Amino acid sequence: MVIKEIETSQLKLKCLDLITKTFVELGQVKDDKTLAILAQTLATDLLEDFPNLTFEDIQQSFRQGVRNTDRFVLNVQTYYLWIKAHRQLIWNNASIEPERQDKRLKYRSRKGTGLKSITNIKQIKC
Repeated sequence: MVIKEIETSQLKLKCLDLITKTFVELGQVKDDKTLAILAQTLATDLLEDFPNLTFEDIQQSFRQGVRNTDRFVLNVQTYYLWIKAHRQLIWNNASIEPERQDKRLKYRSRKGTGLKSITNIKQIKC
C-alpha cells in the first residue's frame, strides 16, 4: 500500500515506531516530545513529498541509511537523504528485470507470494 492510501493517524503511529526504532539502532535516546514531533514531521513529509512510495520502502531507506551512513544524527535532513537515495535506487531499477535488480530491493519482489500447492480440492464426479 502506498503512503497516500494509509490513514493519517495510522501513518503517524507507523512513523513514531520507525523513528523510535531508528534512534535505538543509532544508540541514541530522545524524550517523548522529540520523538512525537519528528514522527509528525516525517508523516507530513511522506504525504507531501513521497506519497507513491510504500511504507516498506521508507522502512528500507531508514534501514540502509542507519547501516551505510556517516551521519549518526537523525533529523529531517538525514532522513530526506536516506529516502531520496532509496527512491533513486527504486527508479534506477524500475526497468530492470527482477532477477537483475539491486539486492536491496528484494523485499519488493512478488516472487513466492502465490500459492505453493493446491490442497483440499474436492473432485467432482461425473
